[in-house]
Amino acid sequence: MTTTFVPFGNMTLPDTLKSVFRTLGFLGHPPIESYQQLIDHTEKNAAYVSQVTLYTYIKARAGTQYPKLFTNEDFLTSLRIARWHIFGAAVADMALFAAAQFNGRGALDHDRSAAFANGIMEAVLTNYEQQDVEPTVFLEMLAEGTRRAAFANWADIADGPAAFRASSDAVFHWAPIADELKALDEEIVRNSIHLRWIGVRRDTKALLRHDAILASWTPSQAGDDT
Repeated sequence: MTTTFVPFGNMTLPDTLKSVFRTLGFLGHPPIESYQQLIDHTEKNAAYVSQVTLYTYIKARAGTQYPKLFTNEDFLTSLRIARWHIFGAAVADMALFAAAQFNGRGALDHDRSAAFANGIMEAVLTNYEQQDVEPTVFLEMLAEGTRRAAFANWADIADGPAAFRASSDAVFHWAPIADELKALDEEIVRNSIHLRWIGVRRDTKALLRHDAILASWTPSQAGDDT
């Protein structure tokens, strides 16, 4: 009997299997070649980092009582509110970090870097379907992100850690854990989200196709009328 092996590169895999293989490191992530793909990349990674960090922290702090928390409606309400505030901060962090990569290459000046970041934040935060917090909460997140972009030090942000302080602050502030316990956990919590962002920063830098993304972006996507 003759066994025929099909080269892996020629196989067409379902999207679900592709996701699994990427997680296991068998497949690389596809390059980011358009502004819309960058928006999608930002949304996906902000959701992943914010939720995994929040739920991991709560599980570690609650221990064996963790399952019981999800029968408490007051806790669930606080958890949902926390999740969205951390997500909003993470979106802003990702958007500023992405814009800084273009600024550092000289492709965008300060104002256009801010417009570039604002467009990403606006695309995610004004179109996200959820019923846990009022839409005005997301608009406030967008306003804060816009303020950060206006005064951004792009060189510092491009290096990484400076761009991701807001999401770290949001986890520490919004996690539904008693303040006296959070005070004991601050270093651990901040290190936890910092470590998760390292891989995202590395992958984002590697995946960006700067010329193609800029060619697909127009300032009107960011609400820039210049």
